Amino acid sequence: MDIKTLLDSLHDEVSCSVCKCTFAAPKQLPCLHSFCLHCLNEIQRTSGVRGKITCPECRRQFQISRSGNPSELPTNFRINSLLDVLAIKECSTANVKCGNCDKRSAQTSYCFQCCSFWCERCILGHDIMRANNEHRTLALKDFQDQDIKAVLERPAFCQKKHHENKELELFCKDCKVAVCSTCAMTLHEGHGKIPLQEATDERKTQINSMIRSLKDKLREKQKEVEQFNQKSIAFQSKVAEVKSQVQSCVDQIIAIIEERKKDVFDAVNNQAKKSLEFLSRKRDEVEKQVKLIKSAIKHTKTLLKRSFSTEILGFSETFDSILQEQGTQGNRDTECSIPRFSFTKSEKLINLLSMSEGIGNVEFVFIESKTKQSGFKRKASCEAISGNKRANVRDSPLESKVQTRRFRSVLSFGQEGESFGMLKGPWGVAANDHDEIAVTEFRNNRVSVFSSDGTHLRSFGRLGKNNGEFQYPSGIAFDSLGNIVVADNNNHRVQVFDRNGNFLSKFGEQGSRDNHLKNPHGLSINGNGDIIIADQGNKLIKIFSSSGEYLRKFGGAGSLVAPYHCIQHGQYFIVSDYGDHSIKMFDLEGKFISKFGKRGNKDGEFNGLRCLSVNKEGLLMVCDAGNHRVQVFELSGKFVTKFGSEGSERGELKFPKSTANLSDGRIVVCDINNHRIQVFDKI
Repeated sequence: MDIKTLLDSLHDEVSCSVCKCTFAAPKQLPCLHSFCLHCLNEIQRTSGVRGKITCPECRRQFQISRSGNPSELPTNFRINSLLDVLAIKECSTANVKCGNCDKRSAQTSYCFQCCSFWCERCILGHDIMRANNEHRTLALKDFQDQDIKAVLERPAFCQKKHHENKELELFCKDCKVAVCSTCAMTLHEGHGKIPLQEATDERKTQINSMIRSLKDKLREKQKEVEQFNQKSIAFQSKVAEVKSQVQSCVDQIIAIIEERKKDVFDAVNNQAKKSLEFLSRKRDEVEKQVKLIKSAIKHTKTLLKRSFSTEILGFSETFDSILQEQGTQGNRDTECSIPRFSFTKSEKLINLLSMSEGIGNVEFVFIESKTKQSGFKRKASCEAISGNKRANVRDSPLESKVQTRRFRSVLSFGQEGESFGMLKGPWGVAANDHDEIAVTEFRNNRVSVFSSDGTHLRSFGRLGKNNGEFQYPSGIAFDSLGNIVVADNNNHRVQVFDRNGNFLSKFGEQGSRDNHLKNPHGLSINGNGDIIIADQGNKLIKIFSSSGEYLRKFGGAGSLVAPYHCIQHGQYFIVSDYGDHSIKMFDLEGKFISKFGKRGNKDGEFNGLRCLSVNKEGLLMVCDAGNHRVQVFELSGKFVTKFGSEGSERGELKFPKSTANLSDGRIVVCDINNHRIQVFDKI
C-alpha cells in the first residue's frame, strides 16, 4: 500500500471494530485481530470466563496467559505507528500530546529514535543531551512522504516493565519470543538466542515454503471448484429440462381438461338454446292471451257504459259468452319440457389428480462418492406436485434441512393507491393474537388493518401534527392489551391507539434529552410491556414504560452508527445498525456483546438492513432491503437461509422493510416499493 492510499484510509486502519473509536493501547489476539485494551477487558468481564477471551471478529476463543490479564497480550506496534502517523497528519488541526510533559501543542517535533513526540519546550532538553546526539528529530509541519515511511518502519520495543525503551534485538529459541538485550541477560540467561533479523529470515523462509505448498493446494481446490461449477451448470440444465417436461405434461393435462370443459359447455349451451326458444314461444302465446283478455274486458266495459238496463239484461248471454271464452283459457305449466340443470363432477378424475396421486413422479438417483462405495446407486422418488405435503425423498441427506429452511410466498395483497384497502409505501407491520395485520403506510400517513387473508378491516390517521395524525409513520407494534403503538417519525413522537384506531396517548418530542426523540424508526414491545425505540437521530436505543415514562437507554456514538430497529429476545437486545451494515447484540444492561455482518451481497452480508423479528422457531429474520431479500440466522449469527429477490412477481421483493409473525408460523413481509404485503410459509 502506497503512502497516499494509506493516508486516505488511515481512520479505518486505526479504528477499533468494537468501540468504533481510535485505538487506545492496541492489543493483538493470536488470530491477528486487534482491539483496544479496555474493550478486551470489558469483553472478558462480561463473558465471566477467567483467562480466556473470545474474538469479537472471528468468534474464536483463546487462552490469554497464566494470569488471564489481557494487558499481557502483545502490543500491535504497527497500529501504534499508524497512530503516530495520524497525529502527524492532523497536527495542523489538532494539538499533539508531548511524550514527556503531556502538554498538547501544534508546535511539536518527532524523534525517530525515541519514537515519541516532543513539544517545543521539551525538544530543547532532548537535543542538549549527549545520549541523543545521533537522534534525528523533525518538526511535524515539515514531514514528507519518506519521513512517514520512516515512522512506519520503527522497531518494536520490549513490553517488560522498565524495558519499554529497549529495542527487541534477539530471539530466544527456547521460549520462542523476541527479547531485548537486558531480558536476554536476565530472564533468558543460558537460553539459545540468535539475532532477531536472522530468526525473522528463517521464519520467512518457512512461511514462504508453506505459502508455496498452499498455492499448490489452492490450485487443486480451484480445479475442484471449477468441477463443481460445471456440475452445477449441468445440474441446473437438467433441472430446467425436467421442469420443461413437467410443464409440458401439465399443459397437456390442461388442454385435455379444457377440451372436456368445452364439450360440457357446448352441451349446456345447446340444451339452454332449445329451452330458451321453447320458453320464448310459450311466452309469446301467453302474451297473445293477455292481449285478448284485455280486449274482452275493455269491450265489455264499453258495452256496459253504452247500453240501457233492458239491453244489458237482454244481452246477458252475449256478455257471458265473451267473458267465459277468455276465462276458459287455462294456465299452462311453464316448467313443461324445461330441464333442471345440475353438474356432477367426475370423482374418478378428481381422485386421479388428488394430492395422493399428483401429476407424475420425479426420480432422484444419488451416486455415492468413490470413498464411500464405488458404483453404488440409490434411487428415491417424490411427488412433483402434492399440495402442502412435503416431498418424500427417502434416505436423502438433505431431507431434514429442506423442511425448515425454505420459504415461499403463499399470499400477496395490496396495490399502490390511496383508497381504503390499497397501500402506498407500507413501512412497518405487526400482528396481534387474532392474526390481524396492522401496517403503517409511510406515504399515505395512516395505519391500515387487515385480516390474515388480506381483507381490509379498517384504516385510521392522516397527514398532520395533531393527535391521531402522522408525518411518515414507521415502526408499529401491538401491546398486551391489543392497543396499537406507532412511531410517528417526522413528528418525533410515539402515539398509542386502541384496536379500533381511537387515539389514547402520546409521548416524545424533538430533541436530545432522555425523554426526547429524533426521527424514531423501528419500534418493539418486550415481555414487560416496555416500548423499545430505535432513536436513530440520537444514535440510541431508548426504552419507555407502557405509559410513556422514560426508563433507560444504551448505544450512542461509537457504539451505534444508525440504529434502525431493536428487539428484546430472552436476555439480549438485538439491534440492526443500518449505518454499520451489521447486527449487534447487547445484554440487558445495554453492554455490547458481539456483532455479525458487513456490507455486501453474499450470505450473511447486508446492504441497508432494516427491521428484525424472531419467528416461532427462534430464528432471526433480517430485512436486507438493498439486496431485496430476507435473511434468516440462528441467534448466534450463523446464516441459515434466505428468501426473496429483486422484482415484482410473487415471492420477489423490492426493499423489504419489516416482518411479523402469524400464529401459525407464517411470516408477513412489508414489500414497500411494490406497495403490498406478502405472506411467506416454510416448505
